[in-house]
Amino acid sequence: MKFKNLFFRLFQFFFGSAIFALPLRVRSLLYIDDIHSLGFFNEYAAFFVNLSGLLFLFAFTCFGIASVRGEKISFDFKSLRQFAIPFLLLLIFSIVTVPFAHDPILALLYFWNTLVFFVMAAFLVAGAFNRFLAIKILVVSFFAQSILAVTQYVAGGSLGFYLFGESFFSASTFNVAKIVLSSGETVVRGMGTLAHANIFGGLAALVLLFLAAYPRKSVLAYFAAVIILVGVFFSFSRAAALALFVGLILITIFETKRRIVSVFAACVIFGTLALVFSGAFLARLDEHSVASVGRLAQLSSAIEISHEYPLGVGRGGYTSALAEVSPELKNWQLQPVHNFFVLKIAEESFLVAVTWLGIFAFMTVQSFRCKKFEALAVVAAMFILANFDHYFTTSFSAEAMLWLGCSFVTGELVTKEIEKKHGPDFLKEK
Repeated sequence: MKFKNLFFRLFQFFFGSAIFALPLRVRSLLYIDDIHSLGFFNEYAAFFVNLSGLLFLFAFTCFGIASVRGEKISFDFKSLRQFAIPFLLLLIFSIVTVPFAHDPILALLYFWNTLVFFVMAAFLVAGAFNRFLAIKILVVSFFAQSILAVTQYVAGGSLGFYLFGESFFSASTFNVAKIVLSSGETVVRGMGTLAHANIFGGLAALVLLFLAAYPRKSVLAYFAAVIILVGVFFSFSRAAALALFVGLILITIFETKRRIVSVFAACVIFGTLALVFSGAFLARLDEHSVASVGRLAQLSSAIEISHEYPLGVGRGGYTSALAEVSPELKNWQLQPVHNFFVLKIAEESFLVAVTWLGIFAFMTVQSFRCKKFEALAVVAAMFILANFDHYFTTSFSAEAMLWLGCSFVTGELVTKEIEKKHGPDFLKEK
């Protein structure tokens, strides 16, 4: 009796640990084709083994053993119907483009990550791991990340948590996320242990919108939400703030009576911080892109690459292709186009990009039809973030969060269908 359902419990432990570890950049370089091909280490063309990815694999292995041993497991295959078709189509299109990649090995390794995220999301949708428990774990994780991010801003640089993936940086570090005030002083933007402040801000904003759907929120949950909101502010990510407040506005419009106090409080807190730290806030709002080319020029280069390679250059191949079409660019200027869908076109073909657009359209329509407005807010926020940056495909943590968001939305839709069929108390009884 002591070891009853042992491996399913181990699955739950490893799965939860993997979710908690998502923001931690604990990783090891596994593969890069030619480290000197561009004259510098090109991280975008490298593949890393991440701690969170290993923990997910441990979880999947334990689930398989639990199934073979006949342990009592939770997994509802019927709930995967809404999830499986569009995402299986995405997997098919993604693997088809691998042989045409500039570096097929690198593209195949990235496809492996995609497959891991697909299985992770399937477990959440099917109820093998409770999605609200996943949200709770993310809240705890990003609560800690937000404290770290705020402290980084105050301290003016990193705090020495390098073992957990924190970058070594200060206000004088070249090309780090920072703001130059009107006085000439330079301040850093909080990023936690993630690779960039924009990534931290965007993912923290999504966690707050996930939390909006969490049932029976306690005082601790609201306290954690305030700290994470403060963390979003000190990331000074314009896209993150836009995504968060568009999501909150959607929730307020459709659920005014339930959400007006919480949303008003969030606006007051964010507005107060903007007044107190007005110098940094206004400087960030007025800040022009320091990239070598503007966003329109980036899009133009990506379109040029996609025309030359209709089936894409492969995951991780964009910066090398950009160096070919724009040899005048300096090393630090070689970065992916800041648009998830356009980058998908350039790296994995028009088919993959259109499939992702179709997935977003499907989730939007179904969320609205089922009156799952917290899910609708998450979809809107993810779509905004996807159109302003590339990290949903270039960062392991962010790509995992994209799939977590899709599983959350799909899980909400499945729940609504079950409630319509069996009544609102069916799941509570279960």
